[in-house]
Amino acid sequence: MNFYEQSSGRGIEVCVGLTLLFIALVFAALIGVVFANSVFGSIAVLGSLALALCSWWFGKLGYRLVFNKPRKGGGLLSNHGLKMCCVFFGICSILLVFVSILQREVSSLFSAISMLIACLYGWQFAKKRQDKDL
Repeated sequence: MNFYEQSSGRGIEVCVGLTLLFIALVFAALIGVVFANSVFGSIAVLGSLALALCSWWFGKLGYRLVFNKPRKGGGLLSNHGLKMCCVFFGICSILLVFVSILQREVSSLFSAISMLIACLYGWQFAKKRQDKDL
């Protein structure tokens, strides 16, 4: 078993779960802020839907960690969920690479490149898990 696949312990899982539940509550509160401070337009609705999706996702992960409810296949994220996270963060990292080059921010550039490497590793990890499940 790989070091990253070992259990971190129940105490850490609960702490991370509570943190994720707090993040979900923050996203839910931001929905209220968007509706309180904006005119009801398509941008506000789309932004609120994105915030609701983030709130649901963080809440679901937090619930699984706090109440020790793993997925049927094991793990926190499905293979497709892990791949989607890698795609999202990979695209954001690519955009950050371009912005860092334009603004000549070396530290941001290194951060974006390291995030791209992590996304590639996560994608390969999800692919390995998917091949093992088949």
